[in-house]
Amino acid sequence: MMNTNQAKEINEPEFESEVLRCAQPVLVGFLAGWSKPCRLVEPVLDEVADACNRNAKIVKVNVDDNPDLGTIYAVQSVPTLIYFFNGAVRAKIVGMVSPKAILAKLNSLVTQLQHSNQSHAINKKI
Repeated sequence: MMNTNQAKEINEPEFESEVLRCAQPVLVGFLAGWSKPCRLVEPVLDEVADACNRNAKIVKVNVDDNPDLGTIYAVQSVPTLIYFFNGAVRAKIVGMVSPKAILAKLNSLVTQLQHSNQSHAINKKI
């Protein structure tokens, strides 16, 4: 079965609109094509994007193609996952991580940061 919501690859010019100005929590996966752990975490990000059911946005950034973003966010090893909300970094995970761990962190951030009526915890289908 094909995932309906996949992690979208973005580049530096799109970063501000896709991540910093997004009303939802955003998880950015900083990846590199040559990295085996990155190749392993990519399908995990797609799985998480599908499980989030559009309550959060999952995007990928290739650090080789967008070195300034890697520098700005102090990405020293890949994969690095950075959680953003309201344009600010809220959490960071370096290295391989399970879909459950990614979703748990995302859920805790959503719970902490969204106190409005439309606040929904992210569906855990994984």
